[in-house]
Amino acid sequence: MIALIQRVSEASVTVDDRVVGRIGAGILALVVALVVTAPVARADDDCAQQHRRVRVPEGFADARLSFVGIGADGQTRVGAEFPGGLRELRIVATWTELDSGHHQRLEVFSPDGSLYQRFSGAVTATGRALAVTNRLPITGTSIADAGLYGAWCVELFLDDEDAPIARRSFLLTAP
Repeated sequence: MIALIQRVSEASVTVDDRVVGRIGAGILALVVALVVTAPVARADDDCAQQHRRVRVPEGFADARLSFVGIGADGQTRVGAEFPGGLRELRIVATWTELDSGHHQRLEVFSPDGSLYQRFSGAVTATGRALAVTNRLPITGTSIADAGLYGAWCVELFLDDEDAPIARRSFLLTAP
């Protein structure tokens, strides 16, 4: 916040070459609140589908993301493009080659690039394929209420990695 207090003999405010406010002699107090609301920026804003194999103490780990939409009628739809009347979206992280206990972090970015939601939790695997499902409600949330339709991005992280092990986008269209 910035505050300016100044004794003036006269002051005016001009917008588009038109005086919209004027004061005579006195004290002028100007208070400006600076608010910075920049969206969380991802390293790669195009959200191209990717997955990579990473080295972990017991070998390697690999993961892929997929999506299952649940409609208002209970019907399921697998893919990456969903109508806005969706009740919820299930984000499935499928892990392969992962042994022992690890930590998974899933970040969901809205169409404007802002972090919308973060899921995290323990993943205990035995070397076999393991699917971890996170539910993203759509109906009755700010997604539907604010009309947050467009291309969303999901990034999946393993343990404390800075780079995602998998990334994929999905499209949510207006009803």
